[in-house]
Amino acid sequence: MAEERLIDDDLNKDKKYRIRKNADGEDELYVDDSVEETFGDEVQFEVQGDEEGVQQIAESASPAHSAQPEADAVCLEAVSAAKTCMEEGDYDGALRYIDEAHNANPYSGPAWAVKLSAQTRQLTDFSSPDLEETAKNVAMYCSDDEKSVLAENSALLEKKIIELEERAASLHVEVERKKEERRGVFLADRKRSVLWFSLTAVPFLVCLIVALSFASVMFARQDGLNMIIMIIFACISALFFISSMFTGHNLWAAMKKVSLNEQNSSTKLGREYESVRSQAEKLNTVLHSFKL
Repeated sequence: MAEERLIDDDLNKDKKYRIRKNADGEDELYVDDSVEETFGDEVQFEVQGDEEGVQQIAESASPAHSAQPEADAVCLEAVSAAKTCMEEGDYDGALRYIDEAHNANPYSGPAWAVKLSAQTRQLTDFSSPDLEETAKNVAMYCSDDEKSVLAENSALLEKKIIELEERAASLHVEVERKKEERRGVFLADRKRSVLWFSLTAVPFLVCLIVALSFASVMFARQDGLNMIIMIIFACISALFFISSMFTGHNLWAAMKKVSLNEQNSSTKLGREYESVRSQAEKLNTVLHSFKL
């Protein structure tokens, strides 16, 4: 068999040349137009058969077709069983069936719609901790028809949202009024604390600087006057330092009160407002997940 090897022509990269033996047994170059360029590990294959067969192969290779029909059947069966449990008032049993449905197909819109109904006891109980996560999946995977069914039973939910928003608005006014009443007192206290801290910290620094200055020349006089002055100012600076510790603590406490006053979590009324507002936002998330 004639020896062949592929060569890249530096002058023209588009052409591929091979070396072969001619009739005289000598090497010669020839252009091989049949060579097709491939990239990496690309594999080309030919599918024989009619167009319908090719289409079936393409569909079987697609991600949508990769889900097993058995899993879809298990999901639908579990959803049906969950609906039956809900009709009997067994919401916990319905949620167990929905877990089975999600194990088979976590993207099933009917399963998420039934889970939302089961978690909320037909949109009457909204205490479930992961209700917002369920609502987000309902918005993402449920069809318009499934959402419209949920919307038909949302009257109580909408009424609850209105009550919570009105309560939150009333609490917000009261919380801000209380903050304003305390704000003046706390700001005045902080102002006094800043003044007292200044009256102790500034003299401490002045006396300390004087003491250090005389300490550097305390042996310059034979009568020891510099040392005496250094000791006096060092003692005074120590007294002011101790005073500054107390006034500094009072200043820190006053500043903390000003900061806490602006936080709703620092008072019982503020925490109640945050709780009501958070609950209203949670229910709005549920409502908007299926409200068309």
